[in-house]
Amino acid sequence: MERLPCIKEQQSESLSDYENAAVATLREMTPPAYKSHWFSIGDFFCQTWFQRCWIIQETVLASTIEVYSGPTHIPWSLLQTAARLLDVVRRRYFYFQTWQNKSTTIFGSIPMILLAREHCHRGKLWQLETHLALSRTYQVTDQRDKIFALLGISNRSSLESPVVGLGAFSVDYTKSVEQVYAECSAHLVEGRAGYSVLSMVEARSYPAPRPIPSWVPDFSVPPSPPPLAIRGQCPFSAGVFTSPLPTRPTISPNRKELYLPAAARLGRISRTSETGKEIYSLERMTHFFRLLADPALRLVKSATPAAVEALWRTLIANLAEEQHPAPACLGTSFDQWIAYLVVRALDTASRASAHAADHFPDGKSSSEPTLTSDAVRDFIFSADHIIGLQSAPPEYRYSDVHAAVVDFIAAWDGAMPLRELLDATRVAVAAGDKTPLEATHRFVGAFSWMCSARRVFSTEEGDLGIAHQGARVGDEVVVVPGAAVPFVVREVEGGAYALIGEAFVHGAMDGEALKGKDPLALEGLR
Repeated sequence: MERLPCIKEQQSESLSDYENAAVATLREMTPPAYKSHWFSIGDFFCQTWFQRCWIIQETVLASTIEVYSGPTHIPWSLLQTAARLLDVVRRRYFYFQTWQNKSTTIFGSIPMILLAREHCHRGKLWQLETHLALSRTYQVTDQRDKIFALLGISNRSSLESPVVGLGAFSVDYTKSVEQVYAECSAHLVEGRAGYSVLSMVEARSYPAPRPIPSWVPDFSVPPSPPPLAIRGQCPFSAGVFTSPLPTRPTISPNRKELYLPAAARLGRISRTSETGKEIYSLERMTHFFRLLADPALRLVKSATPAAVEALWRTLIANLAEEQHPAPACLGTSFDQWIAYLVVRALDTASRASAHAADHFPDGKSSSEPTLTSDAVRDFIFSADHIIGLQSAPPEYRYSDVHAAVVDFIAAWDGAMPLRELLDATRVAVAAGDKTPLEATHRFVGAFSWMCSARRVFSTEEGDLGIAHQGARVGDEVVVVPGAAVPFVVREVEGGAYALIGEAFVHGAMDGEALKGKDPLALEGLR
């Protein structure tokens, strides 16, 4: 850490200002640190102390801070610099793959805590919902403290509600975890935070393991996926609304149902892929290609370079390295990534089909095929593409994969230089040239970050989007006036709906969706 340069400080009003100062310092590093150095710093911040929720309050409120690791004294300024530079490095230089099994989101939240401390000492307290969003991965012994530990360092104005009879929210350990979460969420939704609270809802099975309504975040577990609408400043405005109709939600007296004044229906989900983390297995990659080649998609119908740009921007929610819109240079990286997926799919399917023909001529296979997502992902990140297969079930047969790939190429070739890229990629793989592969890293990094817990979907109306991993065929995609992002909802018993999570829909993120769309009567979210 002592070899890291000092960050040239300016008064930071936003997280982007704070990050830009770190980026500028990183570019001037001479010589640059080795990967192993960053990994060592990352391991230091993975220690359990940094994962305690109470350190947020301790850090923000302390007048001075002394840090010791064992007998070693670490200057506070040095620790700040290391945390801020590490967060930029792990996101911008693809190192986060190395820490994928660790609590790497801690790396991203530490700079936010440091900025919250800076603002606090200037007399500015962050809103409670901002602290709640950054602290979801932190640990507590009593799960009520995921909220109570943050009240003392938060601006509570977002908890103020005009609703008569909604008492003040305060620390009360006589209430259950479920009561605390539901009451806090109710105050935030009916207060100034509004619909941003709904973006905090994490993936959950139904019935949920914790008996709370679908619109109430379970703050005891990490958000999966992280919210689109709370990322410093939300860049989206899907629910821009100028009509005099009411836009404020209300909560039932028993805190069980959330009533929405209106909702515009974007469409019913007709197809989904697996999550971005899952698509690298051969069968699921085939689903991915089929969805993106669906002739019912509006983008496929046009199949122009502009449609290709809309496609790759949708797959990463038009966010990369926390920039909006995502840098245009990612388009080239996307084209190369698609070429590698096609080559990998055809190569692996050919091998699997040949193996199946030799060993399973009757079409039967063992129940545990070894063609894993890890094996395919290994190819994506290295040029070594020889994978041993012990079995190949019928759905992995070459004909199915080949048909899906051919349909995809037919749909998009011309709009992107697919055939040329495929030829060049095959030559590069055969020669062991990793240059084209390295060109995929920037898009793969953005896609993995955004979609590891999201899935691509299409609607019956032909729209394309990415949604919460809990979304499935038959769910409805809606835009609520006043909400920053669309949401996926599912009809349940009694005509009510359950909130599944937020979504990104191409062409619907800047208020367009509220024009001429059919309303959906949401009796209530349970």
